[in-house]
Amino acid sequence: MPTFRFGLLFILVAACVAATVHAAPVNWHTRMVDYTADSKDIKDVLRDFAASQGIPADISKDVQGSVTGKFHMPPQRLLDTLASSFGFVWYYDGQVLDIVTPDEMKSTLIKLDHGSTAQLRSTLAAMNVTDPRFRITYDDVQGAAIVNGPPNYVKLVGDVAQRLDTTTRHRAGTVVQVYPLHHAWAMDRSVVADGQSMTLLGVATVLNNVYHPQQGGGGNSGGGGRAPNVQRAQPMGNVGGARMQAGGPSAPLPPGTTLANGESSLGLLSGLSGRPSQQLSSAVASSGPTAGGQASGGGDEEALPVIEADQRTNSVLIRDTPDRMYQYPALIQRLDVKPRLIEIEAHIFEVDTSSIRQLGVNWTAHNSHIDLQTGNGLGAQNTYGGTLTQNFGNTTLAGNVTAAAMPVGGVLSAVIGNAGRYLMANVSALEEQNLAKIDASPKVTTLDNIEADMANQTQFFVRVSGYTSADLYSVSTGVSLRVLPMVVDEGGRTQIKLDVAIQDGQLTSRTVDNIPVISSTNINTSAFVNEGEALLIAGYKNDGRIDTTTGVPVLSKIPVIGNLFKYTDRENTRMERLFLLTPRIIEL
Repeated sequence: MPTFRFGLLFILVAACVAATVHAAPVNWHTRMVDYTADSKDIKDVLRDFAASQGIPADISKDVQGSVTGKFHMPPQRLLDTLASSFGFVWYYDGQVLDIVTPDEMKSTLIKLDHGSTAQLRSTLAAMNVTDPRFRITYDDVQGAAIVNGPPNYVKLVGDVAQRLDTTTRHRAGTVVQVYPLHHAWAMDRSVVADGQSMTLLGVATVLNNVYHPQQGGGGNSGGGGRAPNVQRAQPMGNVGGARMQAGGPSAPLPPGTTLANGESSLGLLSGLSGRPSQQLSSAVASSGPTAGGQASGGGDEEALPVIEADQRTNSVLIRDTPDRMYQYPALIQRLDVKPRLIEIEAHIFEVDTSSIRQLGVNWTAHNSHIDLQTGNGLGAQNTYGGTLTQNFGNTTLAGNVTAAAMPVGGVLSAVIGNAGRYLMANVSALEEQNLAKIDASPKVTTLDNIEADMANQTQFFVRVSGYTSADLYSVSTGVSLRVLPMVVDEGGRTQIKLDVAIQDGQLTSRTVDNIPVISSTNINTSAFVNEGEALLIAGYKNDGRIDTTTGVPVLSKIPVIGNLFKYTDRENTRMERLFLLTPRIIEL
């Protein structure tokens, strides 16, 4: 800790300190200061000095040293001499004397969005904020300034600049522009998929998320952590008519009931326990600042731009300063694009694979992109358009005719071209022989990048009893097909990207707590499909058994001995399910 002794030479040292013009002039109460110190801590000396002049002082704990000597000089000179001797920096803002070390000095960049640096310079000078010891560097072109000095000085300059910017913005005023949309939606839209509500963001929300990211995005992540086939139905009303929703107020419990957190419930009289009830506590907790931490009401702190959607005219309204309105038309034009219309044709069918192998039936769908065939290797290969690109060897037909052979077993490619129609013709032929079954052939038209949902499901409800009410949970079985198409133009060709989610469930004979067990299969895949091609999805099989009983009338019904007069035929079947998706771009 440095120690300084001051004697008769103190006046000579003080005379060497150059006089400076400070920010706010200090109104000293006395013209001269008489002070005697004997190894006294510098912080105590500064406190005594400030107290004698009636000025509050904020002294950093890092200012260290001890003072010994007698002082008789003006207060301004005493303060400057101590500062040069002990190496601290002081600043007076008109209210508090701030004393810090050089290590605590700060530097910050101030950006003006509406005001000018000339206005900031004149405002600081008029308010006696600036100090020649702490230089402020201005950039008139960028509208910025760099401030160096004690923390309170830097903060004060920043507050003045912020207030100047706000005042200039309000004086300039704001304007409102209406941008009608022709193709996109201005407001958010809610859609329900598999019992889960999802939000499709409108243009207004997208712009708000860009300019006000702290407010958080719209959208709904959906509810996770539950079976995909099960969803909670709309809650029932209790005897009081209140809705028992998750996260809402709980029904009153009987007095004396112990809660999960160990507290004891007093029922309807919980508000008389000397503490707020759970309902009141949750209401008070939720009545805080709005999303993003901004208080409602706006006022001078209202954040621009203000973006709203008008549902009636499908327009976006933007309020902002005139100098910033130029950026919105081009941005909205990029968002308000006309989407392409896409038709999605789906074929869902099952093929008896064992019957195909036994009977030697072949079916094919191929062109320059794919080949899909099954057979026994003895028959001739099917042709399509007179062109074959696959080679499975040769076979000899009747009349010693050599032809391209069909494959032994099966060959499957994922993406097929226009041969999809030819494939369906073969499946229809197999259907006439009970070797195939076409379950459904839905067709839907959707917009580019908008999901299409095709479902054929059976729904039933399961009641789950609670303490004061009952909940209904819906269980769905069947086929759900969701396809998200996206048109991709690249390299002079057009492709369609398909995101496919297939859920296929069916009831089984097993039960758990009298609730039937659902056997479910899920497929999620993505593929690029050229125009005129189709996407074929396969890979899982269903095993079944058919029991056919025949017998002699009357005699076959006799207990025990009736088995001698009847015959049971059991046939095992193995069906492979396939999904054929054909997207087409519709030009309007």
